[in-house]
Amino acid sequence: LVNCIKMKILHISNFVQKQKGRLQWNHCFKINNGLIRNGHNVCSFSDRDMSRMNVLNKLNNNKNLNKSLIETFKNFYPDLVVLGHADKVYNETLNEFRTINKNIKIIEWNVDNYYLDNTENKLKSRSHLIDAFFISNADQNIRSCLGDNNSISYFPNIFDKSIEYMKIFEKQVYDYDVFYALSFGVGTGKIRNYKSDYDREIYLDLISNEHSDIKTNFFGYKGVQPVWGYEFENELAKSPISLNLSRKPYIKYYSSDRISQYLGNGSCVFIDINSQLDELFNKEEVVFYDSNNLDDFVNKLKYYTKNINEAKKIAMNGWRKGHNNFNDRAVTKYFLEVAFSGKPISEYGWPIHQFFK
Repeated sequence: LVNCIKMKILHISNFVQKQKGRLQWNHCFKINNGLIRNGHNVCSFSDRDMSRMNVLNKLNNNKNLNKSLIETFKNFYPDLVVLGHADKVYNETLNEFRTINKNIKIIEWNVDNYYLDNTENKLKSRSHLIDAFFISNADQNIRSCLGDNNSISYFPNIFDKSIEYMKIFEKQVYDYDVFYALSFGVGTGKIRNYKSDYDREIYLDLISNEHSDIKTNFFGYKGVQPVWGYEFENELAKSPISLNLSRKPYIKYYSSDRISQYLGNGSCVFIDINSQLDELFNKEEVVFYDSNNLDDFVNKLKYYTKNINEAKKIAMNGWRKGHNNFNDRAVTKYFLEVAFSGKPISEYGWPIHQFFK
């Protein structure tokens, strides 16, 4: 029944108008696309952009923003509210939604590591108002944010063919061997000179300092500024191989969303097996290395830079798996089934991990 009903959905997230298109791959856009492609009517509300638009929000802690959001809710009268990293929204506003429409469902998605960036506390703070959480982690300890009447479910980083549109594996000539881009946070888009990122830079240093025969195209590293938007896509396409390096601590299945940007555009992606992503992909679809064995990493990188056709075949297989199994329509369908039925009712291309208190 859930899959037959066409709904009105209010999606509240950071739609990054401030960034002038350089973050067009954000999950909020992919989720919108999936909901619309599944036949639903979506109204988008960018909480951070709305906050900036009215100077009074700085003085009254976003009171005006929340008033505008309540008016939007009244005018649109949705069946479902979807929150995504919507930190400007008051709990009182969500309570008001339930007063206006007693049948409303409210869900929240998150793509951060549960143990970084205060994610756990953010989810706990509004858990009593959320029917279901969705996060790109699958460790059973993520249940710590839950109350008595909700759940938290794993979802994979989303692939969207209208956003990840390239097929890098079809190219015949490449300028470099391997690509990687550190971002240091999407807010400023620039290198933070006071901040180091040892967990990831150790790999970049190893390649750059000891294996100069590997042609690298690294950004956000050694003074080279990060790349965004079209420039990011253009640079990514210059190499057949890319590195999926995520911050520690490792948590089951967690990866930054670069995995869908790299793999979804047809790059051969190197992934640390300690992420346990070998339960989603196999060695014919990505290259797994062990971060506890740097020789393993280097040896595999040197092998595939010398055997590009093998790397391209792996990239094509991974591209196909991502777009077939973890696409925008499948993930948003999963969201709706859990929100309205309490559990998934269809078959999905990833291991189902849904946790309760």
